[in-house]
Amino acid sequence: MSSMQSSHGRRILVGVSVDSKASSELLSWGMELLTRSNDTVIALHVIIAKEERKISSDVKRFRQAKASVISMLGEFAEISQAKQVRLEAKVRSSRSIGEGLAEEATLLEANFLLLGCGSSRISHSKSYLITKYCFKHIPENCSLIVMGKQTQSLLPHEPPSESAISENEHSSSFKWANKETPATKNPFTITKLFGSKIQRERRRHSAGESFGELSSPVTVLDGLEEIHSASTTYNGGMNRRKMRRGLSKLKLLLFPSAEGLSGKEVGHDCLPKNYEEQKPSWRCFSYDEISQATRNFHADNMVGRGGYSEVFKGSLHGVDIAVKRLSKSNKEEKEREFLAELGILGHVCHPNTTSLKGCCFENGFHLIFDFCPNGSLASALHGKSNKLLEWTARYRIAMGIARGIHYLHKGCPHRIIHRDIKASNVLLSSNYEPQISDFGLAKWLPKQLTHHSVNPIEGTFGYLAPEYFMYGMVDEKTDVFAFGVLLLEMVTGKKPIDASKQSLLVWAKPLMEAGKFTKLVDSRLGDNYDKVQLKRLVKIASYCVRPSPIWRPSMTEVQQLLFEGNSWQEAWKEAESWKIPACHSDDFDDFSTESDICSAC
Repeated sequence: MSSMQSSHGRRILVGVSVDSKASSELLSWGMELLTRSNDTVIALHVIIAKEERKISSDVKRFRQAKASVISMLGEFAEISQAKQVRLEAKVRSSRSIGEGLAEEATLLEANFLLLGCGSSRISHSKSYLITKYCFKHIPENCSLIVMGKQTQSLLPHEPPSESAISENEHSSSFKWANKETPATKNPFTITKLFGSKIQRERRRHSAGESFGELSSPVTVLDGLEEIHSASTTYNGGMNRRKMRRGLSKLKLLLFPSAEGLSGKEVGHDCLPKNYEEQKPSWRCFSYDEISQATRNFHADNMVGRGGYSEVFKGSLHGVDIAVKRLSKSNKEEKEREFLAELGILGHVCHPNTTSLKGCCFENGFHLIFDFCPNGSLASALHGKSNKLLEWTARYRIAMGIARGIHYLHKGCPHRIIHRDIKASNVLLSSNYEPQISDFGLAKWLPKQLTHHSVNPIEGTFGYLAPEYFMYGMVDEKTDVFAFGVLLLEMVTGKKPIDASKQSLLVWAKPLMEAGKFTKLVDSRLGDNYDKVQLKRLVKIASYCVRPSPIWRPSMTEVQQLLFEGNSWQEAWKEAESWKIPACHSDDFDDFSTESDICSAC
């Protein structure tokens, strides 16, 4: 292993196919048991091409394969962040799958090559040939791991004699290197061939000896016919770190099924419920399609621009679309960001979140969405148009945003923290139904974690929660704070940080404390607003923007106030049940306000 590899973690190459479920199970096993912090998992799909020059013209095939691999990896964004493991998607061509895998393992200096074994007779035969080729040609320091229900017969050999087993009973390594023996009709299971060694190793594990003390044989087949039957042995005597250390000593390890060491399916928590029903509905577009739709990304078609992307309006088959084009700088970093955003967007489905139509990988990274004709909430509130956003629309938009954030926090297969809730990231449909957009900063938050620490701090001043921009702490309450600021922005018509760097929170705080809610209303509305709804929104906002996250309500509680109370008295009773103390000026002094930071810039 090179020094570069050792300092940056190990490289785990996983061969994936178009069978997304089987490949996801394979990735799940590797992510759950094989990886550790700073490792890199590369999901590789090999396309067979008889002539290298022909594959260059088959762009569509490559594009679809890359989209499929990225979709698979999107399922594991949560666990990869929790374990600090990098995910990469790769597609390459080769004369054979085995050759492509072996060459890539050599180029990447991979420490592990993880393969799956097909269940049908045909795929099983192919798996045998692929495994045989990889076993011969991968680097010596790369361990080959094969998973599947038929791995017992994957490398069939004549059974060794009892004397041979007895002779090797006390050997520090068990060699089984006759690679050229043809397949037999009655293959012997691994446990039959190596029963003595397996039992000896089990006794060693039970006694607490390290799995890493195994010598480095040319081939060690330490697969168990029923792994779950030894679950108590593994749980008690061998932890995962010892297992990983042991795996690094092996040239080939076969597991008969993707069963976990605890007797359950490995990675079950990594895969979403109803996996088959949650496959992304988006497709992969060609660059020609989106280029023609946007008139070659004409400047007149640009409808938005951010720090990392541009958005263009287009028309495809008579339907208006929006194409988000990511910047081409720092390709490796942008590809990781693109993968993370696509992985989240591909599995988000709610009326109040943007709907992904597809993506494109040619000439940069592109995301394609349905076009929202009424633009963003920011343009509706602060744009140059003379059209005023009426109060009824504002209140309806507030309820829709609350539903969308609540879905991200509670309704998604994984907890999603958006991290950039703001007016410009809320799009308005033809009937002014809000849709939360731009998941470029979004994070999966594992269920077992109360919060997530991030660095660097990214987001928009004016919306950032104090604990986030001071300490990098992120959880659901980060979005709750931003939602509170957004409510005040909708009520007042003022930006969170105005041209003079005045903070909306600092301006609104004394008025909220004094109960002068009508003083907060956008002057352009006049008296055209509902006073009960006004009090409700302002009071909710005052709770959401509390400096201490523990005193902020959850989005579930916010929805209770917005939707359940028919009168302010009922809403106030509901808020009292949260046991949140009255708002005092001292609360705002616990953290520096964003206006202080802005004024210091």
